[in-house]
Amino acid sequence: MKILFICSNLIGDTVLSTGVIKHFGVKYKNAKISLVIGPTAAPLFKNYQNIENVIIFKKKKFNLHWFDIFKKTYKTKWDIIVDFRSSILSYFLQNKNKYIFKKQKNLHHIEQLNSSFGFNCSNLFVPTSLDEENQVDKTLEDSFKYIVVFPGGNWIPKLWPLENFNKVMKSLLKKDYKIKFILVGSYKEKNKFYTQLVNGIDKKFIIDLFGFNLTLTSAFMKRSDLFIGNDSGLMHLAVSNQLKIISLFGPTDDKVYRPYGNENIVIRTKESLKYFKTINIDQNKSYMNSIKSDIVIRTLESSLK
Repeated sequence: MKILFICSNLIGDTVLSTGVIKHFGVKYKNAKISLVIGPTAAPLFKNYQNIENVIIFKKKKFNLHWFDIFKKTYKTKWDIIVDFRSSILSYFLQNKNKYIFKKQKNLHHIEQLNSSFGFNCSNLFVPTSLDEENQVDKTLEDSFKYIVVFPGGNWIPKLWPLENFNKVMKSLLKKDYKIKFILVGSYKEKNKFYTQLVNGIDKKFIIDLFGFNLTLTSAFMKRSDLFIGNDSGLMHLAVSNQLKIISLFGPTDDKVYRPYGNENIVIRTKESLKYFKTINIDQNKSYMNSIKSDIVIRTLESSLK
């Protein structure tokens, strides 16, 4: 059996779709799986079983990337095609059965998947390797609690100011909670954020994972206690590891993209999403300033206790 998954080019949407992929992987254990996926999200599947082919695409003008994908997939007779991008590609490929994700408004992304596919899609799954888990064991100490911090994201308007993250970390360390901070993100984000993020903080309380691969980051999340960060793909990766989330939202839709799960917390700006839809967003500035560091500190302290 051959199954083709047409995935997102975004980390967050891809993580949110892993419950669907896991469902088909369990149902058809001997299936050979192929993925059409963007380059940033592809590393999430590094430790998946039964992956036969990974077709990485980069978006092109006039949607010409779809022609490239078609050339790489049309010769195969697919038993099942699962299309998370709601494209028309599957209608041009040989297949016995296809599932096309249909988006709905004002509903969490996972609940949209539940509705579209007709089964529970909430069991998110990003497997880690034994080597990665051993690396975590060698790094983390049982005597500390670990807070994963992600100050980045793919859109400047939704980034909480770095000085606020720094203030929160310093405040928690002063309270002697016996904690360390695990900093996550890309090399590019390290160059942008690291110096200001750790300013005035003793490096013995910092575990720097900036630039590490997504599955190793996932392995560290699996052993951590809390996540604090912006609306992002790494926030959803933390959800997949059953990590308690404190997420910061402003000009993005927390109804659709909040961290899934009843225990997770959303702190959003005083300005509503409706307000942000009425203004012209400056792509080069943050709109997150109305979230004050004091409320984030109190929320983290309550969660630590």
